Formats: sequence, C-alpha cells, structure tokens
Amino acid sequence: MGENVVNKTNRTDLTENKRSRTIELALGIVGGIFGLFGGIFALLFIPELGFSAILASVVGIIGAIFVTRNPKWGGLILIISSVWLLISISFFGVLGFILLLIAGSVALFRK
Repeated sequence: MGENVVNKTNRTDLTENKRSRTIELALGIVGGIFGLFGGIFALLFIPELGFSAILASVVGIIGAIFVTRNPKWGGLILIISSVWLLISISFFGVLGFILLLIAGSVALFRK
C-alpha cells in the first residue's frame, strides 16, 4: 500500500516536470515558424542565406522538441539556432530570433 503512494507521487512529479516545459516548447516552435517565413522570404533575394535561415529554423524547432527531454541541451540548441538565424537574415529573422532566444534562455535558467 505504501508503494502506491510513492508511485503516484513520482508520476505527478514527472507530469509537472513535462508540463513546466510547455512554454519553451511553444515559444521555440512559434519562433521556428517565424524563422521559416523569414527564410522563405529571404530566398527571393539571397538564396544562400535564405536556405541557411530555413535550416536554422528547423534546428530551432528540433531544439524546442528536445527541450522536453533534456532542457539544458535543448536550450543550448535554441540559443545557437537563434543567433544563427539572426546572422543569416538579420532583419527578416528578428521575430524568430527573439522567440527562440527567449525559449532557450528560459530552458537553461528555469529550474
């Protein structure tokens, strides 16, 4: 009977931990989508940098999904992809950069 209490407590701890990473997941996915839109628009002007921005956005979305499993590595991937996005297409990627950077920072510094 005592084991059931311990198992229920562990299950609630796991669900609260996964639930607490929803903000990072949502911000990372939305930031990646905005980065994709900026990258597609940049393809019209400078195809190489537009392709690089699309790749950075996909890496950002993968990092956002990875945050639910390993927040430290996922946050690091999000921050790297945000800087990569800003370097690739600067003005077109500002919104994606901000959202990915916030998601990565929250994932790294949130306990």
